[in-house]
Amino acid sequence: MSQPTPKFKTSRPNIVLFLTDDHARWAHGCYGNVEVQTPNLDSLAREGVLFENAFTPTPVCSPARACLLTGRTASQVGIHDWLQEEIPGVCGKDWLDGEVTLPEMLSCAGYVCGLSGKWHLGQSYQTPRGFSWRSCQIGGDGHHEGHYSIQVDGRTVPLIGNKTKIFTDQALEFLDNVPLEQPFFLNIGYIATHSPYEAQAHDPETVALYRDATFCDIPEYKPHPWARNEGFPTPSGTPEQRRSRYMGYYSGATEIDRAVGRVRNALKQRGQLDNTLIIYTSDHGCSLGHHGFWGKGNGTRPLNMWDVSLRVPLIVRWPEAIRQGVRINSNVSHYDTFQTICALAGVTPDPARNCPGRSYETMLTNVELQQWDSTIFGEYGDLRMVRTPDWKLIVRYGHCPNELYDLKNDTQETNNLAGRPELASLQAQLSARIDRFYAYHEDPQKTGLNATRINPHNEHSPFHDGIRERNAAQIV
Repeated sequence: MSQPTPKFKTSRPNIVLFLTDDHARWAHGCYGNVEVQTPNLDSLAREGVLFENAFTPTPVCSPARACLLTGRTASQVGIHDWLQEEIPGVCGKDWLDGEVTLPEMLSCAGYVCGLSGKWHLGQSYQTPRGFSWRSCQIGGDGHHEGHYSIQVDGRTVPLIGNKTKIFTDQALEFLDNVPLEQPFFLNIGYIATHSPYEAQAHDPETVALYRDATFCDIPEYKPHPWARNEGFPTPSGTPEQRRSRYMGYYSGATEIDRAVGRVRNALKQRGQLDNTLIIYTSDHGCSLGHHGFWGKGNGTRPLNMWDVSLRVPLIVRWPEAIRQGVRINSNVSHYDTFQTICALAGVTPDPARNCPGRSYETMLTNVELQQWDSTIFGEYGDLRMVRTPDWKLIVRYGHCPNELYDLKNDTQETNNLAGRPELASLQAQLSARIDRFYAYHEDPQKTGLNATRINPHNEHSPFHDGIRERNAAQIV
């Protein structure tokens, strides 16, 4: 028997957005992993809505975060690769200059906004626009255990310990200082599932949980010809090296899960758990050998947009307004999550911004009623993609091979059908859809096809690997 459709409250919810780095969809118990320990996230899924097919628009950190927090494409915002913030010219630039961000919109609507953890969009030493409080690490991510200097509202605070715990402590400090009658937006950015994956980079007690794990949810590693070494002396590494990474990654997932549980308990103690919209997602997917490579979209040369890089977890809980225990199969993206948060908070993006997403709020309340186009668009520099429920086309403009996959019969995307004469009409139709989408959702000065807005001083960027030599822009 279906559940009755909940009715929305007239009051707006508090909002907690967990935006984790590199936490793949497959690394959750609620998504079918039989060994990773994520009981708190599994509980959120049982008490809310889980999206089976959520995707990032760009499979690398900075542009993915920009897409979710602005609701716009990388080719509108102009961020096309991860930002190497150790470089002064990168760290000092406001990469969202001219954009209207989600925290700005919410703060204008009466929310008090806080940020704890990863930002990765430049100027991490300052409180980003729209936030009234933030606790953020300066520079690169580094190890997950050790000595850190973080910025807390303009103060440099040296801390020692587990980074996930530290940023949870800071998030709870923000909650403690928000009056109960004040609506809030809290963005928490965990990085425990980001490299370094190795076991020694994580809390030893948590790593011990996986000492005897079989890691049966990770396929046998057979290097893809495009795979990078990612720190291994060979593309595959030794069995011991691979196992260390598996243990470390699973430990990171469990550390994050415990932190989510702490935030949930704090909301419960404040009497705010059920009137808080909790969203758990990740900036992009991650491979630990899946598809024969390590990492995400930049874990191969040429870059990739396979599903293991694109798929993200997406769990939404708000029992006062949405259904519980529902799993939705429709394809959604970060663009849609931006629009949904706006809709539930009662704010409206400026139509002139040409935001491509759609609110999935109706699916949260009654999944049978919403008509939904499950087409997903994505990009990484001058690599672009369209994904329907049945087909995926990846176009590399001016270099490297295109890819076409039959997703119904080739779920692992191993048989590239691009260029087949019998599929020429289909490929042309999908290519035209990409062109139409970006004709409307790109800025001619910031489009990835120009290859001029990617961080030119990022020496680790894939656009410094000889694939493309046209990135000559200067940071100004």
